[in-house]
Amino acid sequence: MKKITFAERLKEARKSAKLSQEALAKKIGRTKSTISRWESGERNPKMFEMVELENALGINAEALIYGTEEIKSSTLTEINKIIVQLTDSQQEQVLNFIKNPLDDNILNTIDMMSKADDKFRDKVASYAKFEYFEYEKKLEQKNKSKQNSAS
Repeated sequence: MKKITFAERLKEARKSAKLSQEALAKKIGRTKSTISRWESGERNPKMFEMVELENALGINAEALIYGTEEIKSSTLTEINKIIVQLTDSQQEQVLNFIKNPLDDNILNTIDMMSKADDKFRDKVASYAKFEYFEYEKKLEQKNKSKQNSAS
């Protein structure tokens, strides 16, 4: 049985996360050629770079180094894929949201939504989008008022 190298596992994890070498490099502040060297086995990442790879790929370093678990897309990987597509402002909003602990009402709502049918979920999603739009509109008006009063 062929032993799978770190380089091969890294490449597999990157592809599982649906990231190009360039996208992974950007996420961890390295160059595409660095990622290429790691994936070819020419070089290995340093310890602090392994931590960055863990965070970017959503897989622990032990799995990358020793192959202790199957490499598959994790929840963190899925979140990362979405987050990188957001604007800085949207990322800030997500960060603020996750910093606040979820209370029981939100958890109960999430549980109820997971059990609901598609039609009901669509209605709730439409309502939530409308409410968020209204909130953004009020926030924008409030900011304009502040700017006008500052002038």
